[in-house]
Amino acid sequence: MPDAPLDSSSERTRPGVLATMRTHAVTIVAGVVIGALLGFVGSQFLPTEYTAKSTIFFEATGPFSPDAAGGGDDAVRFVANQAALVLTTEVLQPAADAVGVPVDEVRASVTAVAGTDTSDVTITAVAPTAEQAQAIADAVAGSYRTVAGQRVTAEADAAVDAVNAAPSGAVAAVGATEGAIRLRAAAYGDGVSAIEPAILPQSASAPLPLQNALIGGLIGLFLVTGVNLVRDQRKASTASVADLDLMLGSPLLSRYPAPGSRAISEVVNADSSSDRFRAGNDVLTAIDVRLEGIRRPSVLFLSWQNHLSTTALTVSVSLAAAREGRPVVLVDGGGKERGISSLTDVSPGRGLEGLANPATPISASLRTWRVAKAELGVVPLSDWSPTPTSTAGRPQVLRAAMERLRESSALNLVDGPPLTERSLGLALGRGVDGVVLVLNEDTSLDDAQEMGRRIGIAGISAIGYVLVRTPRRRLREGDRAGGLRGEADNENDVVIEEDRARA
Repeated sequence: MPDAPLDSSSERTRPGVLATMRTHAVTIVAGVVIGALLGFVGSQFLPTEYTAKSTIFFEATGPFSPDAAGGGDDAVRFVANQAALVLTTEVLQPAADAVGVPVDEVRASVTAVAGTDTSDVTITAVAPTAEQAQAIADAVAGSYRTVAGQRVTAEADAAVDAVNAAPSGAVAAVGATEGAIRLRAAAYGDGVSAIEPAILPQSASAPLPLQNALIGGLIGLFLVTGVNLVRDQRKASTASVADLDLMLGSPLLSRYPAPGSRAISEVVNADSSSDRFRAGNDVLTAIDVRLEGIRRPSVLFLSWQNHLSTTALTVSVSLAAAREGRPVVLVDGGGKERGISSLTDVSPGRGLEGLANPATPISASLRTWRVAKAELGVVPLSDWSPTPTSTAGRPQVLRAAMERLRESSALNLVDGPPLTERSLGLALGRGVDGVVLVLNEDTSLDDAQEMGRRIGIAGISAIGYVLVRTPRRRLREGDRAGGLRGEADNENDVVIEEDRARA
């Protein structure tokens, strides 16, 4: 696997918008230009529209009333009601018939807005041609005037009929006579003082290529700047190699591709040409260099995020050692569901506690695992359930077990428990000669600082760290429900049985 260039710089502060714009000025300018071009070119495919306006001015300040006590004291409400009347089918249907356009199209193209300072209603019509837009605006205004006059006439007729049917004494009491009603109706008319006809549009109102180009440029500016700002923020919060070296107090040993699945064929990879095997060989070399002079050393592998990758890395290092003819023993440190014990086809033993007890034969805990044409020693759990406490909390048990294994193996590798807020895995590190830390590539500065703090408190000897490259694949529904926890602890046990069968 090719090495990434060394990133010796670390952005400690999150960049602001101005800093991002300066850093990515060329990209942002390109985004603005592309957005403007798309807006301009896209305008050429939009339908041409023309807008015409006609205005109705009202003389009346209220609706017609056939009696002397009629309304007229709320002109604002009256004009607003007339704007609503303009958009009714009663007005639009005659206008549509006059211009020969379906009423639904007229309704979709016409708006009526009441004036806020004057007693008027502005009718706006939008159409594919200037002539049609002018004709629709004028036809709607004229139709409204006709309908308004008809309503006044109908109301006056109804009032006259009511007066003629009432006893003469009642008519005299209210002071309403046929003559008075007709006079009021004639004085009111249709309530309109004048109509300003629409002017023939000289240019299209849409599309507007320059305006759309400006909008497209602004969209490109905000989009490209936003994307680069988010990327800069994420980069600033991700620990670089230099950050990790400093905070963990140990060097980068290798980059390890995370297994694409939980199948044994993925976790146990003995192909010497694979990136995973080469990474395991790099880690083995680092162990030999760092622990030179220590007789048959023991190493603990601890994960910060991806526990399955830790198990796979432990197996890769053991296979690299076995290829060199070195006796190696894999130890399940417990504390997690997908440890060494879940991969092997060996039977449970007495575990680490039995191995640490001098009165118990080593064979009661040590098993042989034949995999990928190699023979590896395995110390599985005493049963197939994880042991988050007991052994993980007692480094002296692991130390005693490693001392007994020195007589039968050249290298002992412990697949340690995941690091939790209690740091039991780091405490277990005091029972071995060295610790290899396994981190995700996108480890944040906060996580790196916290891990460095825990290492200092635990007093362990860190050989180095390995960065895991997480495969870019879509999460399954179960993984999304459980969150990004490295591995889904609720994986069905059938998967384990199938993996063992394939092994």
